[in-house]
Amino acid sequence: MLSACGGGSTPPPLSPVASGSSSGAAATGSAQGFVVPGVPDPCGLIPADQVANIGHLPDGSKSGAIASMSGGRSCAYNSGHPDMVTISLTAVTKGGFDAFRATIPASTITDVSGLGDEAYRSSQTPGVIDVFKNGFDLNIAVIHADSYASASDDAKALAQAAVGKV
Repeated sequence: MLSACGGGSTPPPLSPVASGSSSGAAATGSAQGFVVPGVPDPCGLIPADQVANIGHLPDGSKSGAIASMSGGRSCAYNSGHPDMVTISLTAVTKGGFDAFRATIPASTITDVSGLGDEAYRSSQTPGVIDVFKNGFDLNIAVIHADSYASASDDAKALAQAAVGKV
């Protein structure tokens, strides 16, 4: 079973919080990682066992906070292995979301309907979906060693499971 905790990185400054540890079996509930004021814990959006099931991760996968390059919070499931999921939340304005989208070649973007205020994926990054909702960019990244197509399908399913909690 996976345990869940949140993560984050640069601006705003992070406040480390004592992390729960477990020996043997993974802890249930949410061990705390880094706090970014105003950004919810992405590990709390979907139960860890549901992330493993939807994301087709192997039994025994671990999860935890990882540094977020966007200044938000990120949670990785089965990090560093061929099959993994990362869920990130970053506070962003609609203009900021649109500006980032504009850095991606338009010919590679496909809009994804039914998720948040706006959602898209790019063929440049299979298995990644970005959703704008309630002032947040919800970014789901799924990597499968054997299939880009299944990673993209899994990312959309995970976004559908998480978006209602953002």
